[in-house]
Amino acid sequence: MPRPRSGAAFAAASVVFVAVCAAAGVPAPLYVVYAQSYGVSTVALTGAFAIYIVPLLVALLCCGSLSDHLGRRRVAVPAVVVGVVACLVLATVDSALPLIVGRAVQGLSVGLALSSLGAFVVDLVPPARPGLAGAVTSGAPPGGIALGALASGAAVQVAPASAPVVSFLVVAGLLAAAAVTVVLLPETVERRPGALRSLRPVVRVPPTARPVFPAVCLLVAATYVLGGFTQALAPSLAVSVLGRHDLFSGALAVAVYHLAGPAAGLAASRLRATHALVGGSAVLAAGTAGYVGAIAAGSFAAYLGAAVVAGAGFGIAFAGAMRVLLDRSPAGTHAGTLAAVYLFCYVAAAVASLIAGVAVEEWGLAPVASALCGVVVVMVAAGATRSAQRMRA
Repeated sequence: MPRPRSGAAFAAASVVFVAVCAAAGVPAPLYVVYAQSYGVSTVALTGAFAIYIVPLLVALLCCGSLSDHLGRRRVAVPAVVVGVVACLVLATVDSALPLIVGRAVQGLSVGLALSSLGAFVVDLVPPARPGLAGAVTSGAPPGGIALGALASGAAVQVAPASAPVVSFLVVAGLLAAAAVTVVLLPETVERRPGALRSLRPVVRVPPTARPVFPAVCLLVAATYVLGGFTQALAPSLAVSVLGRHDLFSGALAVAVYHLAGPAAGLAASRLRATHALVGGSAVLAAGTAGYVGAIAAGSFAAYLGAAVVAGAGFGIAFAGAMRVLLDRSPAGTHAGTLAAVYLFCYVAAAVASLIAGVAVEEWGLAPVASALCGVVVVMVAAGATRSAQRMRA
């Protein structure tokens, strides 16, 4: 039988959730090292992000409800253990292959964690503070990526030769401790039949949400494309285009965007969904255009300022867009709606990363980064405008 909830159990589950997400942020500042020391190409670096997305998406679509049948711990513990394996593989990177394999395994870990540990956090939230569950589940993925990037960025700045190996070994140890912590958490779900049936993906948009779905998805996909660009290319931009000679700046470029998002989304939680969508889109477009200006000027300070604005817009627009869709999806259809959104957005981010990686080899980093930001602005403008029109209809 499930045991009573406690603040300590909720805090422990939340920390583990953030730790798994933080592990996914560790590679980003190291991409510059991989390129300089091992000759890993830009195509391979952006390809590693695209490959990371594939198992993550499969895990989300196929295993999203698995912990409802097997129990939270029976899915959450393997999710964390797979994260340990990913770190051990990434600790051996000396070419493109272990990087791509490690990122693929890491994607599987995060995909399993998003559903099982996310649900664990929701189950264990103290009754007196129900809003904490939403804050953790929405803030842990981007916030964790930011923390992981900052930690490995600091490590590579202090000890560039050993940081790529040491960073992943330290994170592997932390995740091993996290797995033990999950074993000790109180189970919140009784085992029930239907586990195999739950592995069948449910990608279905209810009729009430279909009028706004394409436009809202276009907007949300733009935030994913920009996030993928930030993780895959921002560290290289900082060094080769924005005049920074320290590798920590690349980590900062990744972290600022991902930290501003959940902070702004939480601060704007009282806004109406339509106002958050439209207003956040305007801020996101302005920040993304600011990236182009910063790249043209070669200014790292301007780039960080644009990252704050773009990240804030991402957080507000994303929260508003998801609320618009879910408000139009009847109870019992939310899983299918979310699966459809994630499928569309992750595929868009993966394709954009692969195309950008190939284009950089041909035309250079700064022109491709600016062009990609321009595409994001167009996607945001088109998605927000069409969403507003559909919501008024």
